[in-house]
Amino acid sequence: MNFYLKLFFFFLILIWVLGIFVEVLIPHFNYLAFLYPYLDIIYSHVCHQQPEKTLSISGHSLLVCSRCTGIYIGSLVSAFILLFVPFIKVSNTKYLILASVPMFVDVILYSIGVYTYSKTIALFSGSLFGIAGIIYIYKGLQILLAKKREEET
Repeated sequence: MNFYLKLFFFFLILIWVLGIFVEVLIPHFNYLAFLYPYLDIIYSHVCHQQPEKTLSISGHSLLVCSRCTGIYIGSLVSAFILLFVPFIKVSNTKYLILASVPMFVDVILYSIGVYTYSKTIALFSGSLFGIAGIIYIYKGLQILLAKKREEET
């Protein structure tokens, strides 16, 4: 995947991540206020948005839960790193599965009542999954682009 395509995807992910912070940004950029209801609806399709599981910054809540915030920030970090690092080769899904284990363990332990919900643990486990997930998404895009090039020749 060439640099410009990776840069394009990085900016798409950056815009998505900035969207979850819209309520935090509105006091500093009032003209963003019109976006809030639309973004709230959009993010409600990808996250449960339960207030008790949502991070707050200066009294302003993010539009997704702590785990989803971690996934998206992890994806952004990974996309940024992949801009400057040659593509990391992955041949199977073992790293993705390993990265998802902390998230699944957290969900299971919370669900069966071993401990109460921790925004920090959810953020951390989500970020691990987001970091690994982008690597596999990029790998999938690389495979699709290679197949498209083969069809064209």
